Amino acid sequence: MKKLYLVILISIAASGAYAQNSSCAQAVRLAQSVYDQGRLHELEDIINKALNNPNALCEQSEKVSLLKLLTLTYIYLEEPEKADATMLKLLQTDNYFQINPAVDPAEFVALYNTFRTNEIYRIGATLGVNATQPNVTNTVSAVELAEGSKYRYAIAILFGASVDVPLDPTDKLTLHGELLYSQKKFNLELITDRSLAGDGSITNQFQGVETQNWISLPLSMEYKLAEKKFNPFVSGGVVVDYLLNSKIKSEVLRTNTTSIQEATFNLNPQRVKTNISLQAGAGVKFQMGGGYFIARVWYTHGLTNVNSLETSYANEQATWGQGYADPVYKISSLSLSGSYVINMFNPKKRTIKAK
Repeated sequence: MKKLYLVILISIAASGAYAQNSSCAQAVRLAQSVYDQGRLHELEDIINKALNNPNALCEQSEKVSLLKLLTLTYIYLEEPEKADATMLKLLQTDNYFQINPAVDPAEFVALYNTFRTNEIYRIGATLGVNATQPNVTNTVSAVELAEGSKYRYAIAILFGASVDVPLDPTDKLTLHGELLYSQKKFNLELITDRSLAGDGSITNQFQGVETQNWISLPLSMEYKLAEKKFNPFVSGGVVVDYLLNSKIKSEVLRTNTTSIQEATFNLNPQRVKTNISLQAGAGVKFQMGGGYFIARVWYTHGLTNVNSLETSYANEQATWGQGYADPVYKISSLSLSGSYVINMFNPKKRTIKAK
């Protein structure tokens, strides 16, 4: 018995949904028939009842068909204000609505062309990785070096928000901005001479990983190279970074002993909080759903030092405990990221300037 009740309830719900869809579909067919017969004065009432009927929820395509017929009706009845208002509703219902000049009446095409129909900006998220290496401008040492300092890049993450602003209808030029949490890492190594003869026979080997956490604001201009499926582009711009924190995790290995001296020390007081860089990159952009997926690779070259000679020996734990002095350097990074941005529309009537 319970199964029978369940079947009945499902049947009622299904028939109700079908009736709603059927009702709206019937309204579209009726409106098209009345329009084809030229009975334009009857259409406003038929279409508005269908669109405002709470018991007949229209699909997007059905709403578009009804609004298109209503717009054409107002055009031919010479009611331009109502035609503008209905065209705006149509574009708000379907942001991707496109005219077909080969089929659509010329008056409808002309009215469509008086509206802003392209997206005004895109917003989304970015996730990626970077490889960072310092460009040393002043070498500093706390002890006698057996070998010079060596730096090697390390991989770190970046993520945040992304915004695109198309600067022309063809999307040839795009202003691109991001607000990122950007982690930057690199390895460093220096070997100090502890022998009395200074011949390097007894050494300390300092190995460390510096980790810096930044809030980054890249701002660039993108130029689309070709109108293809993947829309390749090149870009250039500037990056402003703000340092959150910086630290080194290190260990010192001594010759003729198995002991390892480990330490982690904070370098925040020795770092300049703001960093400015130049950026150049390239990528591809292809449509996906209601937006774009963007794959980018870019190189960032630091213009400003992240520290100074005055603070090279400021961290006593590093200088006297492990023989490390802070060299003066700039930061360069190679980054790879993927972004997904959603198109944001705001259709409106264009203002026609008087000549």
